[in-house]
This record gives sequence, C-alpha cells and structure tokens, in this order.
Amino acid sequence: MQSIKVGALEVLIEKNKRARHLKLRFNKEGVPSVTIPWWVSYRVGAQFARENEEWILKNQKKYQAPKRFKDGEVITVLGKTLIIIHQPQARRGVWIEGENLFVSGPLEHLHRRVRDFIKQKAYAVIQEKSLILAAQIGKRPTRITLRDTSSRWGSCSMQGHLNFCWKLALAPDYVLEYIIAHEVAHLQEMNHSSAFWKIVTTLTMHQADAHIWLKKNGSSLQAWE
Repeated sequence: MQSIKVGALEVLIEKNKRARHLKLRFNKEGVPSVTIPWWVSYRVGAQFARENEEWILKNQKKYQAPKRFKDGEVITVLGKTLIIIHQPQARRGVWIEGENLFVSGPLEHLHRRVRDFIKQKAYAVIQEKSLILAAQIGKRPTRITLRDTSSRWGSCSMQGHLNFCWKLALAPDYVLEYIIAHEVAHLQEMNHSSAFWKIVTTLTMHQADAHIWLKKNGSSLQAWE
C-alpha cells in the first residue's frame, strides 16, 4: 500500500488480488482510497487519483469518518452549547450543570451514555413541538418515534406516524423546527404540492435557512454514531 497527496488530502493506493479494475472510494475511516488490480502499477493508481481530484474534493464531507462523543468535546444539544466532562467516580449517570454535560461511569461507556441522554432529551422536545404544530392545523400524530436514519431526517406514514432522526438534536433549533413542520404538514398533505408547502410556511419561517444549513452541514451531522 502506498499513499500520495491529492491537493491537501492523503489518498491511499491499495493493491487487491481480486480487483479487476481501478476503483475509487472512501474507506470506513473517511480516507479516499484507490483500489487497483495486482498487475497495475502504483504509478497508474496515483494518476487515476489525480484525475479524479474534483470528485474526491466534492465528496470528502459526505464520507466522513464516524464521530463519537468524547471527554472535553464541545457540542450543541437542542440549542444549548455544552462541554462533555467525564466524572468516572460519580453515580448520577448523565446530567447538565450550567454549561457542562457530566458523564459518570467507565470511559468506554461515555459515547453511548451521552447519545442515550441526547435521544431522551430530543424525544421530549420533538414530541412537544410536533403536537403543538399539529394542533395548529387540526391534526394529531398517532405516534412519534426517533430513529438512527441516514437517508432522511424525518418521515410521515399514511397512518400518521412521525419519525425523526435523533441527530437533529445536534442541529440549530430552527433546523429542527423546520423538519418537524415539514413532517407535520404531511399529516394534512401526503405530497409535496403547493398546498403542502403553504402549510409548511404557516408552521415555520425557517425553511430556506434550514435548507442551506443542512446542505452545508448535513453530512457532518450524519457522521455521528
């Protein structure tokens, strides 16, 4: 295996006995990698990477390595900026004091505990906001759930079930409000007609700003495990 620089990025060149052609992808660590057949030279693989520099730069954010919550990290949860502080000897689970998010127990459990805490807080907020917005159009969802989705931020079923990606709790409040408004509007209009968008605009003023933020930061948000 070799590596080269393409722009400011390091690209791995790897030989594979089962490969039949050159293939460019991002590996599980989020590093661009060119796989080449065993009979192809590294020089050819490097040239292939350079010829595809535009694709690499365009997609580097989309294929970010998974992100995990860590001691000392600064995160924003439901609009509040917090510093994660590990307190292994404490016996309180996870709790907020001021601008600190304290996490007890072994360090290897910190990520899971922070994630579960965020999900719990997010569900309470999303449920409340969904019911409030739904009431404004005379509707009520039959069920509200949080999921770890990678292809969509929310959904609404024909039965009136609203589903949301828990990672929205790490986005700005106006982004979360827009996604909720979007799915609530589907309780009335199961389409994206002009009537649907009219409902959305009555429920939130942040549609345009939310679209811009998600386009710029959506892949980074989805990188959280």
